[in-house]
Amino acid sequence: MAEFIKFIEILKWPVVILVALWIFRKSIKELILNIADFSITKDGLSARIARPSVKISSNKTTETVKSDNPNTDYISENKEGEVFFNYSNNNGIYTIGKDDYRFDTQWSKASKEYIHFYNDQSTIKSIRLVKDISDLDKVQPEKYDSSSRARTAGINQVAVFENNNGKLLAIKILGIKDDSRGDNSDELYFKYKILAKNLQK
Repeated sequence: MAEFIKFIEILKWPVVILVALWIFRKSIKELILNIADFSITKDGLSARIARPSVKISSNKTTETVKSDNPNTDYISENKEGEVFFNYSNNNGIYTIGKDDYRFDTQWSKASKEYIHFYNDQSTIKSIRLVKDISDLDKVQPEKYDSSSRARTAGINQVAVFENNNGKLLAIKILGIKDDSRGDNSDELYFKYKILAKNLQK
């Protein structure tokens, strides 16, 4: 009997740990995802790549992403122009264009010199980063890789978004403010142009 009680005492703690893991499994999963989302930017500073909405293609049930950005303060329907906006608001989403030329761009903090951008919104098919050309009219998107969900653009570099209609948007980063590095607010300043051509395959 004494040996059985001793066995139960030994077995108790693993059972308690397993039960705790089961109860807090969602919080633990989110913690692991957050740790996995850290990266090092070129300025040597650690920055979290935010994990906004998820867009996954599989047979399993997935999170759905709203294609609409209802906040009119974060929409520009013109096909070219310049934009200032606080990327810590509206989940980092700024919409450019409309109808077949709609692009729900999404951004998050990296540093005062770099900004993360994503293909997570349902209107976006792919993204590309152009480092060697800063003239929007000379960008040739087909030359650049589109395999990643997230990219990090620096000042004077160009972020390219392809929407689900094959239309292309080129954005040149002109300035970045970061409230964790001395600025009064988070702000992204860019020049953009919806390109006349579709992506060449």
